[in-house]
Amino acid sequence: MLSQKVRRRLSSYNLLSHLAVACSAGLLLGAAALWCSPLWMLVALAGVGLVLATLKRPEIALLGILVATSSIVFEDRLPLIPIGIGSLHIPDLFLLALLGLIILRWLVEPDFKIIRTPLDWPLLAFYGVALLATFVAVFQSSVEFHIARREIRTVTYYLVFFAVTNLVREDRQLRLLLRGLFLLATIVATVMIAQFLLGESAPILPGRVETLSTLGTSYEGITRILPPGQSIMLVAFITSTAMLILDKFKPINMFRFLQWGLLGLAVVLTFTRGFWVQATLALFLLACLVRGQNRQRLIGWGLVVGFLAAIILLPAFDEPESQTASLARASFERLSTLVSGKTLGGSSLQWRYVENEHALSQIAAHPLLGLGLGAKYRPYDPRIDYRGMKWDARDYIHNAHLWILMKSGLPGYLCLVWLSLAFLLRGFKYWRLVPNSQMKGIVLGFTLTYLGVLIGAVVSPMFMQWFWTPVIGIMMGVNEVVLGKVVQKGSAG
Repeated sequence: MLSQKVRRRLSSYNLLSHLAVACSAGLLLGAAALWCSPLWMLVALAGVGLVLATLKRPEIALLGILVATSSIVFEDRLPLIPIGIGSLHIPDLFLLALLGLIILRWLVEPDFKIIRTPLDWPLLAFYGVALLATFVAVFQSSVEFHIARREIRTVTYYLVFFAVTNLVREDRQLRLLLRGLFLLATIVATVMIAQFLLGESAPILPGRVETLSTLGTSYEGITRILPPGQSIMLVAFITSTAMLILDKFKPINMFRFLQWGLLGLAVVLTFTRGFWVQATLALFLLACLVRGQNRQRLIGWGLVVGFLAAIILLPAFDEPESQTASLARASFERLSTLVSGKTLGGSSLQWRYVENEHALSQIAAHPLLGLGLGAKYRPYDPRIDYRGMKWDARDYIHNAHLWILMKSGLPGYLCLVWLSLAFLLRGFKYWRLVPNSQMKGIVLGFTLTYLGVLIGAVVSPMFMQWFWTPVIGIMMGVNEVVLGKVVQKGSAG
């Protein structure tokens, strides 16, 4: 009886304390609203919520970075938060919170230890050399800091790797991060398809939404779509291919197959030949790597895809003016330009030839530390700079390998090569040892995707694009989380 009275008394105290806290919070909010605008109050509340969510589930903050950088949200639509030396984007706060959380937990939690991986030193060396080259350039007044800051931000997102390896430690965290990535990629693909059906006259996506043009030929009614989410969409497509082949058939695989179809159609709608080459290379290597039942599943899924393609395309060709027939024809003609001599003389590659010419001369003149991030590497060139251009392209180059070699010097580029080789070798060496078939597909899919990125970076600046660097960091981090457990078990055995 006495205990029941004590419990009732304590519960009444708890209720009173909760009411007191709620009233105090309301008064504080009301007083703060008198000093600043409601917009900043909402930003502050969102910031508090962000901090609490990051502390409890860091993988949510990682997904927040992907939503802000690699989805259907474009960079210029994000609100800026002014600070003393410039401004921060919302995903910058996510990244700073995650890196700060690692340090905080290391300082206050006795059982929290920093996870070390074979990719730590090459990644830190690459980042450190890039910063050193930039600070030297700023000190020598060859580049202004406020200009270099943008490229510094892009390179800094590689550090999400450490947030993944040190904060995503439980299987449920890893599953949530991967499910969120695939869900976000599926949303991007769905919106891309909707944009294609609506056409460029009704844009619902940021980024490049334009009528397809190939070697001077325009295809009316065929819209080329390149949103920021093109990165995770390509990653998810290649990885879901590996998962379908390596995982035993289950009813849920039909849903995954539909998801794979959406992602594949979205890859087509980018009309980016580099993406098509990367996906084809990944499929070819996948066919070479798998064996036994996995190869049988590859053949089986290939037959299913071929059968469905025949059902869809054969009736469409009876109506040559239909959108499906036009899409198939435009895709085939654009793909055929890969082996066409006209492509070598096309304006797109000519632009790249001129860029590479200027870049190689700068690399020869500054081999040690390069020009620094953000530096302009060439003068105005009438061959590629024309009156009415909406942006200054003198610091932009399509070849990401030359970009890094030119901006951070030979040491910086060699550190990137070190990082890339370490990641690829570990992925191809250990993926078979992963016991879970889905995680096995993740590891192999991410490895194949990154190999494609290395090749695609010759004609596209993927290593220096804001919507690619966090994705690369997360891919590398996830692989190390999975492979770290496998290697530990192997060494313990």
